Amino acid sequence: MTLGIEVTADSLMNEYLGKTEKRRTLKEVFEDHNHEMAMLVGKDFSKMTLLRYQTALRHIEQFMREKYNISDIDIKKIDHLFLTDYDFFLRSVRKCSNNSAVKYIKNLNKIVKICLANGWIINDPFANFKATVKEIDRVCLTEDEIDRLEQTSFANERLQRVKDIFLFSCYTGLA
Repeated sequence: MTLGIEVTADSLMNEYLGKTEKRRTLKEVFEDHNHEMAMLVGKDFSKMTLLRYQTALRHIEQFMREKYNISDIDIKKIDHLFLTDYDFFLRSVRKCSNNSAVKYIKNLNKIVKICLANGWIINDPFANFKATVKEIDRVCLTEDEIDRLEQTSFANERLQRVKDIFLFSCYTGLA
């Protein structure tokens, strides 16, 4: 499967006559989104949200290079196979956990929704694609474990400060 530009008699004729429509690429739309998001950090978005979208873009770039040997792709070429291949890439090559892979897929979904809203693509490649977040059972410290930690004294001042900050987060619920 080649994900480059499809060459047909019509596309050649339109190119020759100068009737080409502007092709939008995934990387271009993603970069525009990230640029706009960067300007809204502190207003509408947190710095960590921007960082996640920047990381998602890097993962997609690596995926396209390694899987299809391309640096970018026309957004009209994104289909269900592309999504399943990307999901597999995240889980196998990038070694993402289920929930991390789902978050990166959701980042891509937002970019696809921008393309749909602007009429740049007609069909939603995510229409039959399912990605579900799994509930994670987090183990909490018992009161006895917290008490023992509180009674522990460290000779290293840095470790003592880390302990104090950790205990403060335990008692206040702050991350």
